[in-house]
Amino acid sequence: MVVCAAAGVPAPLYVVYQRSYGISTVALTGAFAVYVVPLLVALLCCGSLSDHVGRRRVAVPALIVGAVACLVLATVDSSAPLIIGRAVQGVSVGLALAALGGYVVDLAPPARPGPAGAITSGAPPGGIALGALASGAAVQLAPDGAPVWSFVVAAGLLVVAAAALALLPETAARRPGALRSLRPEVRVPRAARRLFPMVCVVVAATYVLGGFTQALAPSLAASVLGRDDLFSGALAVAVYHLAGPAAGLAAARLPAARALAGGAVVLAAGTAGFVGAIALGSFAAYLAAAVAAGAGFGVAFAGAIRVLLDRSPEGTRAGTLAAVYLYCYLAAAVASLLAGAAVDVWGLAPVASVLCAVVVVMSVVGAAGAALRLRSSVDPG
Repeated sequence: MVVCAAAGVPAPLYVVYQRSYGISTVALTGAFAVYVVPLLVALLCCGSLSDHVGRRRVAVPALIVGAVACLVLATVDSSAPLIIGRAVQGVSVGLALAALGGYVVDLAPPARPGPAGAITSGAPPGGIALGALASGAAVQLAPDGAPVWSFVVAAGLLVVAAAALALLPETAARRPGALRSLRPEVRVPRAARRLFPMVCVVVAATYVLGGFTQALAPSLAASVLGRDDLFSGALAVAVYHLAGPAAGLAAARLPAARALAGGAVVLAAGTAGFVGAIALGSFAAYLAAAVAAGAGFGVAFAGAIRVLLDRSPEGTRAGTLAAVYLYCYLAAAVASLLAGAAVDVWGLAPVASVLCAVVVVMSVVGAAGAALRLRSSVDPG
């Protein structure tokens, strides 16, 4: 959560960067894409590394790299340090997601696998929400110093988290193949391959919507929904990302297949609500839709992770999580880049509505395809 909270800190500051330094919308959405590219490279090359060298040997350096990224972002006064800091931050998150996710799964009681799926799916968005809310509140209370101190505090928390992590027992025994695991390759266990594409369409839909909220929701709140205070922009980011993990944990006892399908339906309904809120220009309607979409995201993602982990033997779980995050972040990066370019041509409200419509289609198609494939196989979840 701390790693992803640091990644959520910049979102409410984008409006400040636009007003103070003239950074364009394309640069802001580009900063999200630049954050995603090294994240994807880290997942692609190092996603299975902790299965071979141990969780701590990957996770602790990842947190230290994240602290360095925060210190770079504390110096933003133009697009260059923003892009560099976000790129380094992407490396940190990419290294940390698979290693820490594998750690959580390793430590979960075998008799209760549900919470592990809820935590691995809920901690990243929950962290992003907390980071966004904290920096949004800081900007509202102390607009001059917040962009610097928000990142300095985040860097300090990452260092503390790294020190705490170093004291934990190691759960993954060292085994041969560490160098071979660095070859760019997506490792999905054979038993999970049939379900993987459709499940990832659903999960990618949640990340496309999450990328939209991080990159454009604060600007949408200010220019379309009539909220000029910066904390409302942070709230527009946080509500979706907070509702997700809360709903995922609440639904941890649901069968994995039912959580996947039901969550996708709620996600589609909530995302359609975004379109209605944009048409009405209503911030309250936007927040209500964000709660629904976030809840659907949390339940669907937790179910998806459990469906895939149920089919991933021990020793392959970090690789499975890395593959899921790889496809999801790639979809979010491409969508953010296209949306950023399109905003300058067609405007923010039409582009946001089209993007939400795409998410609805992805949710429905992915859930239907996964349900059909689950029905034709035995679901151990």
